[in-house]
Amino acid sequence: VIRNNGGRDWSPCLIMWNQDINYWVGAVTGHNTAAQSGPMYNAWFFQVRGGMKPVDKLDIMASVSYANADKKPTAQWLYNDYGYEVDLTATYKITNNLSYMLGAGYLFAGRYYRGESDSNSVSNDFLVLNKLTLTF
Repeated sequence: VIRNNGGRDWSPCLIMWNQDINYWVGAVTGHNTAAQSGPMYNAWFFQVRGGMKPVDKLDIMASVSYANADKKPTAQWLYNDYGYEVDLTATYKITNNLSYMLGAGYLFAGRYYRGESDSNSVSNDFLVLNKLTLTF
């Protein structure tokens, strides 16, 4: 299957479609074949994002995101909504090429992850992240 991916290096959220979490932890999965892994595809994605720099080296950002599947994987699939995600990050620039990020994300998992049965239960997910980034 050839997919028009949203970009392999674009991670719009800390949990949904995040390349780092996919690499280190694995895909966000649900019932049947419901999963989010790798670059974004099959989604209508909406995000409100804002941030501030209280001091020169500190960047604080918050976002609220919503995603909905464009197409259901099978004819028996019940729902399209991936859910909502709320993220808060603070990034401190230690040197010109080294930064430290502390982040927290909460995914209000949508009914898409129930797959083909309404009796499947789905739990919300959260993430607390510490990350050092070295750029060259």
